[in-house]
Amino acid sequence: MDSRIKQTETGKSIFKNVLYGFSTWLLPLGLSFVATPIIVRSLGNEVYGIYALVLGFIAYSFNFSIGRAITKYIAEYSAAGKKEFIRDLISAAFFLNLGVGVIGVLVLIFSSRWLVTDVFRIDAEYEQISIYSLYIAAALIFVAMLTQIFNAVLQGMHRFDVYSKIYNLNGISLIVGNIYLALNGYGVLALLWWNLAISSITCVVYAVSAWRLLPEFGINFVFPVNVFRLVLSFSFGVIGYQILANLLLLFERGWITRRLGPESLTFYVVPMTLSLLMHGFISSLSLVLFPLASELQDNKEKLLRLYTKATKIVCLLVVFIGLTFVFQSHELLTVWIGADFADNSYDLLIVHTVTFGLVAIQIVSWQMTEGLGFPGFNFKVFSICLITSVTLMFFLIDDFGGIGVAFARLAGFGGIFLFVFYVEKWFFESVQYRMWLRIMATLSVSGALGVLVERLVMLSLPLTWFSLFLAVFCGGVVYCGVVWLAGYVSEDEKLLLKGLIKR
Repeated sequence: MDSRIKQTETGKSIFKNVLYGFSTWLLPLGLSFVATPIIVRSLGNEVYGIYALVLGFIAYSFNFSIGRAITKYIAEYSAAGKKEFIRDLISAAFFLNLGVGVIGVLVLIFSSRWLVTDVFRIDAEYEQISIYSLYIAAALIFVAMLTQIFNAVLQGMHRFDVYSKIYNLNGISLIVGNIYLALNGYGVLALLWWNLAISSITCVVYAVSAWRLLPEFGINFVFPVNVFRLVLSFSFGVIGYQILANLLLLFERGWITRRLGPESLTFYVVPMTLSLLMHGFISSLSLVLFPLASELQDNKEKLLRLYTKATKIVCLLVVFIGLTFVFQSHELLTVWIGADFADNSYDLLIVHTVTFGLVAIQIVSWQMTEGLGFPGFNFKVFSICLITSVTLMFFLIDDFGGIGVAFARLAGFGGIFLFVFYVEKWFFESVQYRMWLRIMATLSVSGALGVLVERLVMLSLPLTWFSLFLAVFCGGVVYCGVVWLAGYVSEDEKLLLKGLIKR
């Protein structure tokens, strides 16, 4: 009985952490939805393209998530009773991150003019503002790298409640400020300065929270060499595949800007933003998987149960969101940005949705591989994606434009998805055929019926936000009802959900 009670409490704790992670996606979403068309209209398509290019640098250039080593080993050491190593671990990761951050700032500052004039070939009237934007981006990158150290501590402790509150406050402050600045006619530099100010404050708040909640938290200027090697060894794979991901995104955006112009980049990036919201949604739910995999690495039975349940839930969500984006792509972009914009971007939204849907489903396998200590495998897999995508982008852009670049990305990430089955064979000694067949059989039928209802509702009403929400709601009810009747959710999962709803 005690073990069952403990298992139930553990399940509830995991579910709560999933909900906290989910809130980091949900709460800023509504404001972000409002902010994007306002900023696009305020800046104009060309300047927004520059803004998107700079945001890509901030998110992907030198932000290598070295802090993930902290999350893994705090979870692992705490479970094993080795808390005395935690302070040295944090110190080693901090100084490694600090060194990479300084290098990143210097590289971006000294290469900014060359990037703007020779690589991206931005028009002369936008050259200076683009260079200044990259200067601010360099500072933002440095702050982001420091921040990841402190929020990694909270994730390793499973304090997703504190992490999510700070993250949400940061996201809401950024978006509200951006809306205010855009509505009052401020330009791209003002938006970036606001981002820097809020990000700096958030970094301090994360640091104070980590210091208060973790007794072992601190920075030693002297620490064992083997601890630094441990962090570096784990981070090598993470840094490797993130460098490749960064190169892919920067090449993609730079290539579009160079060959097609900033306006085409806007038409490409805005629908990608919607697809990334789906990906971010799944990532927020999956945050808990990484530290849990580290704790369960010696218990394959529990690890398999965690993997199958997580995969079922992720597929359940991705299929409905993805089908909605695909079959409502033109309508969604029309009510969000405008009919002219939708005409130029709806096909891109369809391709991006398929791409990031596959990536979202693969997150479970990816997080588990990394949590078990094999980020190097992820690096090798992503190398295949990079080579495939960049090669096809290079050849397809002239004949097919932005849609050709989108298909090139899809080809690369589609290849990555196939390695999910290799990981299953590797960790669990067999591919989970029965699980995948059940997922495909149930969700294909429920998804088709849900989309059919959505389309019928949309055809019956004029196109507005209300009709779109009503269609998605009705389709979602049908989708979830069919899934429930098909027994897709197991009995123990139903009991857990009912208990949480009653509470």
